Amino acid sequence: MLAALLLVGIVAAPLCSAALFVPVHRPRRVAGAWPATRRLTLAVLGTVVVALVLTEVLRLLSVTPTHVAVAIGLFTASSMAWLPATRRWNARAHLAWASAVFLFLAYLAFIALWTVTSGLGTWGTLGGLLLWAFELVAAVMACAYLWELCDALGTEHWRRRVTDTPAQSAESDRFPFVSLHVPAHNEPPEMVIETLRSLLRIDYPNYEVVVIDDNTEDEAMWQPVQAWCAEHGVTFAHLSQWPGYKSGALNYALGECANPDSEIVGVVDSDYQIDPGFLRRCVPLFADPRVGFIQAPQDYRGWHASSYLRRLYYSYRYFFAISQPSRNERDGAIFAGTMGLIRKQALVEAGGWDEWCITEDAELSLRLLRAGWSGLHVDASMGRGVMPLTFEALKSQRYRWCFGGIQILRMHLPDLTIHKGLTAGQRWAYLSGALQWYGDLLGLVFYTFLLVGAVNLALGGGQLFRSLSAFLVATVPALVVLGLVRAVALLRRGTGATWRDAVGAFFIWQSTSLVVARASLQGLFARRAEFLRTPKTGEHASVFQVLRANWAETTLALFGLVGIVAALTRVDTYGGPLLAALLVVPTLGLAAAPFNSLAAQRSMLPPELAARRRSEWIRDRRSIVAGTTAGMASLAAVALVAVIATLLTAPSPRDVAPPRLLRPDTPTSPSSPGSSPSPSAPASPSPSPSSPSSPAPTGPGPAPTTGPAPTQPAPTQPVPVPTTPLPTS
Repeated sequence: MLAALLLVGIVAAPLCSAALFVPVHRPRRVAGAWPATRRLTLAVLGTVVVALVLTEVLRLLSVTPTHVAVAIGLFTASSMAWLPATRRWNARAHLAWASAVFLFLAYLAFIALWTVTSGLGTWGTLGGLLLWAFELVAAVMACAYLWELCDALGTEHWRRRVTDTPAQSAESDRFPFVSLHVPAHNEPPEMVIETLRSLLRIDYPNYEVVVIDDNTEDEAMWQPVQAWCAEHGVTFAHLSQWPGYKSGALNYALGECANPDSEIVGVVDSDYQIDPGFLRRCVPLFADPRVGFIQAPQDYRGWHASSYLRRLYYSYRYFFAISQPSRNERDGAIFAGTMGLIRKQALVEAGGWDEWCITEDAELSLRLLRAGWSGLHVDASMGRGVMPLTFEALKSQRYRWCFGGIQILRMHLPDLTIHKGLTAGQRWAYLSGALQWYGDLLGLVFYTFLLVGAVNLALGGGQLFRSLSAFLVATVPALVVLGLVRAVALLRRGTGATWRDAVGAFFIWQSTSLVVARASLQGLFARRAEFLRTPKTGEHASVFQVLRANWAETTLALFGLVGIVAALTRVDTYGGPLLAALLVVPTLGLAAAPFNSLAAQRSMLPPELAARRRSEWIRDRRSIVAGTTAGMASLAAVALVAVIATLLTAPSPRDVAPPRLLRPDTPTSPSSPGSSPSPSAPASPSPSPSSPSSPAPTGPGPAPTTGPAPTQPAPTQPVPVPTTPLPTS
């Protein structure tokens, strides 16, 4: 029965996901009784159509009529159960979500039952259950990502989305005083001054600009800014030996420099060029007394001329084009620092900026929401900064974001689970956003299992791999390809990227997976961290330099290449080519690290950006202070993977029964491990055909052998989960 349910998910999820990305005309009327009735009717009709298609597919695969009826009935019921939660989505988004969740649940149930009934032995079963637990976590992360995808592409009726903010007229009699704070640390003075010039051009009658230089040691970098500020009436403060990093500097500005009459505080990074209409368009949103903060997108400039910077740009745009609007709909948007405004009363009542967290802006927004304030995300882009111009600086930034996200998860876990003060939607937004950082760690765990499986198969083991071939060929590639295509297609639809740039943005995510995995582990144990130190590459970096700067990623990519070659030595089975294919994407993702490093250094930049690229390493020169517990966490993770791999390769006292998606007499795979792959070659029929879900010693794969057989189940790769970083300054 579970096999029939899994077949339903394997067919329905790709079919419904493909329909989600087909462009259609957006209806003009989306609110009211008639649009709601239309969405409900189309969702029900779509479910019926998909159910009819699934029925015919199952019949063609010779699934018994009873199992067909039950499987289709459960799929239809699960789709109907999701209708209240997806009532503002179009039918395609509803079906994509319902079918994918159905696939995840069916797969987890199927593989759990097989693990405990297939004869893996005590240790093999224990290792299989641990691996299943990893797959369960991966499925939850994939659902969090999928919800944002369906929400962004399928929502017809947005209740809280701010798509247009008309400028405040000059005749208005209410202009709250705004204090704009510009923190700077080791920034080129010319760039800071350009930012200040753009701030003074803002078309708003009642505001001030405060510059706080945070512990810059070289006087040549901060004194020109001080002189310019004195000449133009801008408040300037230089802090030396001041604790708290950026949070400490912002707290100093709030308490010592801000005008006492200020009602709103803004944060602007020292590399941003602000549109003159920024305050006139955003300040009126605070007319609602419940609004504690607003956040406009963090946009960037100078990226058009370089293919690397284009890829990086679209990888950044994902968060503000997809994640923030979805979270905002449930009042779960984050305050991401620059290009954000916050009510001073709310900031003071919350106790200011917390100096223990290196993503102080996102942490503050969670405290504000818990205190009863509301936040708003604004769609319009009204300021543009500079992205990290070296790949090493990008890795340092991703490390900080991830470490800070895990800090928030650790310190506020009760708020996200049991304590009152947050709605269910707000809890889900922040909890899923923090947990998604572990997607890279899980990806590396599964990558390790794929490598172990490839080596085991090449060394003559892997009977179970051959037995699992029919199951693997049908299920695992479906999950992997589905996740990859969704990620790339969503990037293209959500950000306007070309297919080439969308694929490049996906591999930007993948190339930072190792440093994010490290930060997600260290964030669990280390209370404080400074910035990740990465080797500095030269202005005209050589291949050797970038390989040295990214030696860990390069080494793992070489391991992946060895695993691919090892798996391809067994082309006489399905398991070899399949393992090789599953290793391709993560291996390319790791190999993209030195490639992106070299591409970043060789990108042609305007003179001012080239000067910033040369000095980027100065800002991130401080090393990580994570303590011995963080190092022990990394070792413990490696040891855990080794233990699970050892358990899964423990000999079984009996032959392992392969999982079945089809009846034993259905042609699925070669009849012997040495035969050439031929999907149409019939297997020997069993005297007593079992149900599709019951394991049996006959069927696809090699004949049972005497003695212990290698018992490592094929490590499955979860749906790729692009991390959704919380962009913070």
